[in-house]
Amino acid sequence: MNITINDDISKKSKTPHNIFLLNLTLIHLLMTPATLILKMGISGLLIPLAFSLLIMLYSLIKMKSIDTTEHWFVYAHWRLALNRYRLLLISYGVTLALLIIGWLISRISPDPNMQDIIYTVFIRISVMPTLLMVLVNFFLESSALSMAARGEIADTIVNQLPENIRQKIST
Repeated sequence: MNITINDDISKKSKTPHNIFLLNLTLIHLLMTPATLILKMGISGLLIPLAFSLLIMLYSLIKMKSIDTTEHWFVYAHWRLALNRYRLLLISYGVTLALLIIGWLISRISPDPNMQDIIYTVFIRISVMPTLLMVLVNFFLESSALSMAARGEIADTIVNQLPENIRQKIST
């Protein structure tokens, strides 16, 4: 769906995508590798995760607060960003599952050194689903940022909007 928007609405509709891209860049592409290089172990993965979850929570709260006060197009772009956060949360779940599997497999070995090696390998492998989803989301959010600037929003997102907001669109 294409609409004509002014610069203020365009700027506000780009905000959730800018926040998402900042999350991806600072937290996932910079902080996570830094914690791995510093050999912080599993706690090094939990620190970026906590920051990312806080940013997601902020986005959710912000979307709920603009429900009726902002232009529907701004709300729709916050909704789009939150849908993309779901993809990131799914990748976190896959990463967690791989970490648990790696921990369980490492416990089978009677040699403590081998346990450490196996677990370290699984930590490196388990980060991959999240890293891949970060790259996919980076592409999707860059595209969404461009869409917000042009006054575009996917019809599927418009259909997900609450009824009271969809009524504003038709009027």
